Amino acid sequence: MIVIGLTVVGIADHFIRSALIGSATRLPFLWVLIGILGGVEAFGLLGLFVGPATMAVLFMLWRDFLAGEDAKEV
Repeated sequence: MIVIGLTVVGIADHFIRSALIGSATRLPFLWVLIGILGGVEAFGLLGLFVGPATMAVLFMLWRDFLAGEDAKEV
């Protein structure tokens, strides 16, 4: 029973939550997963929220930077 429970919770935490956060922030799945795992490693339980949020901000800044470069060339 414990193994099945841990498996279900592990899948929900790592894959389903990643997909939900990724769709809300328009981040690729792998980036969300790296943000969650890196955030947990760096900040503990708070990192579940700080990691993906930081990753979303950095990804948005990167897209804006690339869009700015394209606009300057035109």
